[in-house]
Amino acid sequence: MTLSFNNEKMRPVRAVLAILIVLGHFSYFMEGGFVKVMRMAAPASVAFFLFISGYGLTSSMRTKGVAYLKHFPQSKLVRIVLPAILVVLLHLLLCGNGGVSLLSRVGLVFSCGNTLLPHYWFVWTILFDYLLFYVSWRFFPQRWTKYIILAGVIVFLLATVLRGFDRCWWMCALSFPAGIFFSEFEQPVYAFVGRCESRYWLSLFVLALVFLGLYLVPVLWTRTIAYAICPFFMALCVARIPIDKLRLPILCFLGAISYEIYLSHITMMSFLRGDVVWISSRYIYVVVVFASTILVAWLIHLLCERLLKMVR
Repeated sequence: MTLSFNNEKMRPVRAVLAILIVLGHFSYFMEGGFVKVMRMAAPASVAFFLFISGYGLTSSMRTKGVAYLKHFPQSKLVRIVLPAILVVLLHLLLCGNGGVSLLSRVGLVFSCGNTLLPHYWFVWTILFDYLLFYVSWRFFPQRWTKYIILAGVIVFLLATVLRGFDRCWWMCALSFPAGIFFSEFEQPVYAFVGRCESRYWLSLFVLALVFLGLYLVPVLWTRTIAYAICPFFMALCVARIPIDKLRLPILCFLGAISYEIYLSHITMMSFLRGDVVWISSRYIYVVVVFASTILVAWLIHLLCERLLKMVR
């Protein structure tokens, strides 16, 4: 049995995750059973995004070595911050600021985790994770990096819990170091799981059972662990599917702008059911939101690429 969780698979996977998150966030503006079901899929999709980030950074670091860190702030950190700022400016233009100044908004982030856009906690979280990754690999011995990152994420998790931040800040936090550990021990995992067909399916069954057991326990910290387990299940599923061999240009395109899709979709949802524009039809609303989100995400992606080229 051939198992592979390579980077060629990541674009289509990120596209699917972005679509699931957008579908889940329609629950902010619509009602219905399907919307509620899709909202339950959104946290698992975000957890897998964080898992992929940890996995991808570690795999690249192991492949390229110390040279990978040379342009890390420009190539990674700026690519997180710049499109996020552009979408915030777009949101302020289309939807307003809710009567709160930008300086006050920044204060609210650090005091209670209240962001202008409800899903922008992810930007702060992924920025923290990437900074932690950079500092760990830049200033500490390689054999300790994964443990330092795990410890740093746990500190972040506890800090946000103690500050009373919304659970979205910390519920999926452990998924990032989970991706790092998966990258470190990927081949031994494949050797064990992929030895025979029955062992593969048994491993998936056990992971699903552990996830459900932890998720259904009415204690919040068990769900945090559950969302660290769930990405391993998803990674083994992706590793089995030869998605990199399929010709899926639309998914590859959406995967390339998946971060921008994540950033901009709430803005388009708010604008298209806001004070100026109100699309009453559920079906037209969903179609227009998806179409406008993809267009905006693509334009922001292109603009960021142009700006980064000008700076170099």
